[in-house]
Amino acid sequence: MRKKITVESDMALLYERMQREGLKFTAPRERIARWIFSNHGHFTVDDIIEDFRKNGEKISPATTYRVVQMLLELSLLIEHNFGKETKYYEHTPGHPVHDHMICTECGTIEEFSDAGLMEELNRVAEEKKFTMVKHSLSVYGLCKNCRNKKKPV
Repeated sequence: MRKKITVESDMALLYERMQREGLKFTAPRERIARWIFSNHGHFTVDDIIEDFRKNGEKISPATTYRVVQMLLELSLLIEHNFGKETKYYEHTPGHPVHDHMICTECGTIEEFSDAGLMEELNRVAEEKKFTMVKHSLSVYGLCKNCRNKKKPV
């Protein structure tokens, strides 16, 4: 049975990795990391800054970018481009392997998992004598709502 992942277990993992790398655990780093580990969707650095400011909390954009970069380097975040100028992030502990469908009209991002797709990727990797470490798949198109809006009346 898989261990339940919580914000506290994510924070413990962060603290452990920071100690291993000789990094200091500061109050701003903790606040930003807690926000990230509490968020279960895709987010931008601007989302973090905006949310803190909406709640009347001061936060340095430079510190926020540095914390995000640190979490990427500690393998606690994944960065996504999704075909836009803005980079999106999601935290990785406790999240099963999944892929993304991105609506090119409204920008909705939907996660999906498919065991058959993973089997096929593994089969192709084996056939090509390739050791797959990770993968990323983004499918672009129209979501149900946008597709329905484009239908002729």
